[in-house]
Amino acid sequence: MMSANESEQPILSMEAIEAGVGAPNWLLEAIVSGQRLMVIHSTEASRKQTISDLHNMIGGGIVDSSHHLTIQRLISMLHIDLRLPAVMEDDGVTFELTHQALSSHAADYGFPLLQPNPQNVWTRSRSHRILSLHREIISLLKPHNWEEDPGAISCDKALKKLENKTGMTHPSRRARVVLDAITETDQIPFSLRDLSGIIMLDHASSLSEVEIAIMSRISQLVNLHQLVNPGSHRLGYHGEYIEDIHPVRKQSDLPNWVPEHKVWIPKQQQGWKSPNSNSNIYHLMVESENQSISAIGDLLSRVEGDVMIVDGDSSNLRKKLSSHLENQGFRLRGENSTISSSPAVSRILSIIGISRGEEAWSLTRLTDLVEQIGLPMTWGVMNLEHPTDPAWKPKLHPETLVEIARGFHILGGRGSLRRWLSTLSQATPRFTGDEDQSRALEESQWWLAAMSRWMAPILSKQDREVAMQKCIGCISGEELPLPELIENPIIWFNSLLEQIDWRLLAGRDSVESNSIPGLQYFIESLTRLTQEMGLDFEGDDFYEMLQHLASNTQLPSRRGTDTGIRILNPNQALGTTSDTLILSGLNSNKWSMKSPSVPWLDEMSRMRLGINRPDDGLRKGRHHLRHLLNSSKTVVILDSSLQDGIEPAGPLEEWFSTISTDEDELNLENPPSFIDSNDWKPDTPDRSWSWQTIPDIGLRLVHKVSSMEMLADGVRTHRSGKLPRDELQRAGLASIEGREITSQPLNQNSILEAVKKDLLPDQYNRRKGISSFDVGEIFPFEDSGKMIRTKDYRLIPNRNNIPSARDSSQWPHLGEVTEKKAILGIDPRPILPSSTGIKTLDERTGITGVSLRLPKIWSQSRLQAWLFCPRKAWIDRHLRLGQEEKVPEDLAANARGNIVHFVEEAVLRAHGVEDEQIAEQAITLAEGPLKDINDAWQVVLKTLMEKAPWMKRADGVAAHRCRDLIGVSPSQWVSWLEGEETIPVGGRLGRMIQADFGLRDCAPIASEWEVRVNSNRNVTIVLPSSPEQETEEKSFKITGFIDKVDEVLVDYELEKEAETIPLDLNLKQHVPVSKLVIIRDIKSMDGPKDDGKEARHLKGLFDEVQLALYARAWEIGNPGHRVIGIGVTQVGIDTHPWVELDPDFIDLLSESKVGIVTQSLVNQYRRPGESTPAESNPFRAWMRERITTANRVIENAEAGKIPCNCPTIGSCLGSKRGGW
Repeated sequence: MMSANESEQPILSMEAIEAGVGAPNWLLEAIVSGQRLMVIHSTEASRKQTISDLHNMIGGGIVDSSHHLTIQRLISMLHIDLRLPAVMEDDGVTFELTHQALSSHAADYGFPLLQPNPQNVWTRSRSHRILSLHREIISLLKPHNWEEDPGAISCDKALKKLENKTGMTHPSRRARVVLDAITETDQIPFSLRDLSGIIMLDHASSLSEVEIAIMSRISQLVNLHQLVNPGSHRLGYHGEYIEDIHPVRKQSDLPNWVPEHKVWIPKQQQGWKSPNSNSNIYHLMVESENQSISAIGDLLSRVEGDVMIVDGDSSNLRKKLSSHLENQGFRLRGENSTISSSPAVSRILSIIGISRGEEAWSLTRLTDLVEQIGLPMTWGVMNLEHPTDPAWKPKLHPETLVEIARGFHILGGRGSLRRWLSTLSQATPRFTGDEDQSRALEESQWWLAAMSRWMAPILSKQDREVAMQKCIGCISGEELPLPELIENPIIWFNSLLEQIDWRLLAGRDSVESNSIPGLQYFIESLTRLTQEMGLDFEGDDFYEMLQHLASNTQLPSRRGTDTGIRILNPNQALGTTSDTLILSGLNSNKWSMKSPSVPWLDEMSRMRLGINRPDDGLRKGRHHLRHLLNSSKTVVILDSSLQDGIEPAGPLEEWFSTISTDEDELNLENPPSFIDSNDWKPDTPDRSWSWQTIPDIGLRLVHKVSSMEMLADGVRTHRSGKLPRDELQRAGLASIEGREITSQPLNQNSILEAVKKDLLPDQYNRRKGISSFDVGEIFPFEDSGKMIRTKDYRLIPNRNNIPSARDSSQWPHLGEVTEKKAILGIDPRPILPSSTGIKTLDERTGITGVSLRLPKIWSQSRLQAWLFCPRKAWIDRHLRLGQEEKVPEDLAANARGNIVHFVEEAVLRAHGVEDEQIAEQAITLAEGPLKDINDAWQVVLKTLMEKAPWMKRADGVAAHRCRDLIGVSPSQWVSWLEGEETIPVGGRLGRMIQADFGLRDCAPIASEWEVRVNSNRNVTIVLPSSPEQETEEKSFKITGFIDKVDEVLVDYELEKEAETIPLDLNLKQHVPVSKLVIIRDIKSMDGPKDDGKEARHLKGLFDEVQLALYARAWEIGNPGHRVIGIGVTQVGIDTHPWVELDPDFIDLLSESKVGIVTQSLVNQYRRPGESTPAESNPFRAWMRERITTANRVIENAEAGKIPCNCPTIGSCLGSKRGGW
């Protein structure tokens, strides 16, 4: 054989080779025999397989891998041989350098069509787009011929400037540079000089014009023989060729340097099947795309030898199939991933991005920063000393920020940092003397100020100005120390790395984790970039630069331990062979035939230029599929088209159509030999396959993950699968269906989950409700456990459930049926369902008791939560696992309510009602220090100026709520703030003040009053034995704040020395009284609930315990005061001061203006044990009943009983019952 140097003229030749053949045997034998041949493989997978086959053929000897290349490897080798400047790494660092070069070029009017104004910012997304276009255009032999080019050639000029500057070759221009260099030389590149020739294996029609030109030039320097699949080039079956020459069809035409072998002469018409192919093809089906994973796992457990799985989405399949592979002892080489997939790098980017985007400095991001555990931090930068109190440290208190965000409507976005710090600098605890809240406010303010000062180098110009301001403590009034200013973003990044707890991170970083490697490559990339570009980064640009750096820098893949299984996509599998090939996911969803879109390259331009034609994907797909169908001894097609919306990809659909009309072709109804017939027989338990007749397809084996059949002894559920979890599920199904189990459950109590799903709904279906009783019957109170908090039990009266239980023969009861209406029952909560008789199940449902650490003093909010649903209260307040706090786009409901409370309190303070003091002489608003309602209105406006700074904003929320609260637009509000305009009394706040001034027969004596006895900031509520029914005396402590207390100004005999009013009184029973008072709860109403009716007032009476507890606490804390009215003031479109009066005073106050009087309790309540006709005061009896309910709630909580009484808590889904 002659070498290329000895040959007079290099020869380019072409020969047909059957589809499905990788490197032919004659070629491998020639290489083993010592012939100096170079092989150009179509894919990396083909190259690796050939090297492995050669290694085995020579008994473990050395294979010269430099003679086995792909087109891209060949170009890289030529680049070195031609002594061209080194190629830049195709990573994030190179992209940043490229982006900088393109930005400079754009600023120099280099892209007149894309950026006519050079003052505009050239974005990274535009750099990505122009580089995508450049890669396509520069792959053409004549890229300058495109007249409509928006900037690809200009981009090429910018890249050339970058190459000159760095002395390196840009990766996008590598092939072009090699073509230009090899065209200009007549010398044979060094790596090709000692070759007899080059064998180029079959390639799909996917090479670019530049790559073909390179191969054409090589063929002029060195012998080159192409092996191509025959067939239609237009349809894609024919392999790529360098030049359109006649293939070798006679043995004598074979070049003498090509190893001796028999020349194959293909027929004129080529079908899908190669003439000498021995592939056995089987068509199996799965019921859904997700079940393909289980089917592949089943097949892998049955086959032996070299296995290749080809899937349209191989990366996703690799992840989903990992559990099946590891269960069978296979460990594949991991795929390359970017460092942005590293949890540690992702967390660093989130820290840096806290000040970016629409969520900048949002409540969610701030709390996430301090609560995250993915990247352990020491936050040494926060080790600062408070000037007055050493115990105080910069610390974010999420619950404090939630209140601030809601109350002042602080959302994320531009200017949020300024709003946070401005609001926190003026923040005060809602209640004077609250040391915990005072500390939380100043520590949160200090933390945010310190964090923003530390992050100053990477902040926007606007945020940096805010961060540079001094921080004066909102509570201490002292200037708080802040971290020293860092010079630039790179030094700041180093400071960020110093905050990481490296010891803890190293201790938790498992073998599979890539946190530390990700950080390592991230730091290395940034170091390289700073060496190239220096330290001059803008803070605004730093975050985006790091993002792109992380998303373009690769992490090395994990090494695998098994070479017997390969998972590839059709493009990667060309040129490979295997013993068994599994084709999965070759559907239109995963294996797309669409040509990739290129920015600014429309269809007309693509057709004109000859790149990315619409049928390119289909042509390559046909070529790949024909190779795959002939490449292996056994080919299994897993078809998921049984699922709606799933169709085979175009090439596979064509193949199915072809073989369906060819009688001499395959019989796809034959089962694979490696699937045992017992696996599809109907009497085989847990079978994984079954025969099924598919319309328009025929009889096929279908994979079954689960199936069900009816047998004589009941239902039999089959569950296939090879994973441990499949075995556990089979055992569970056997247990449910009463069959013998083959394995024990991991947790014996887990069986209760199945029992619970049957037992608890049955318990619910057997519940009792008032609707199941006949006329005249009473639902006994002691049967409340049989009710399980059903929908048909009402707490609040309506037209069908009237509050008339006072005259019932039993009291309390859960309802009584009369001829026309039902009588409302008494609140039985918390409801404890009946025991299931299974102790462990009762423990799970919370009716037996768990150990809880409960407060000794109960707030009304905590008490109400436990009353509503013990389990929800346990999860939210004890385990602190409630839903994450979010600030809505509109002003939060409780924030609107707080504004109403702030305004009411401010007006009453201006009236003379002092904090923590009860007015000795009660004066109505109309007769007080405020001359008239206009004076009170000015107090309202000044309060809003302080408490609602968001009203000045020019957004939809401010416009709506500003008009709602005070009846003007934000612009009018701003004009008033600037002293240019007056605002008349209006809006809901104006109408609230008008309603307050209309209460002429009562006067305010307390506002936001903390219930207390002398200096004790709580009150002990005592529940004595009822006069008619002797029981043990009980008591509990409560704390809270009463919204408003009014003294009734009426002609009544008062005695200053009166003592505490007894809880139990009869009608008309006289007791000494020093004051008559009304307790009011103020509620803001919005939306459909604001209908002018007393629904919220009735809820306060019948559903809640707050009003009754506050009423009794006031009487205990102020001996001699008698509460004769309670009610909810509903502040909505109009203000409705509802008040429920003690019936003993209804006549006395019949003409008085103390509010909208109701008498909803008078016919509902009496004392326990009292017979009819009842003599007790129903208002006092109601107070006793509410105290009894509150005590029952506390006793159940102390007993650890946490049943679920509500439908809303997601964590209770396991014990969900019926119609809840």
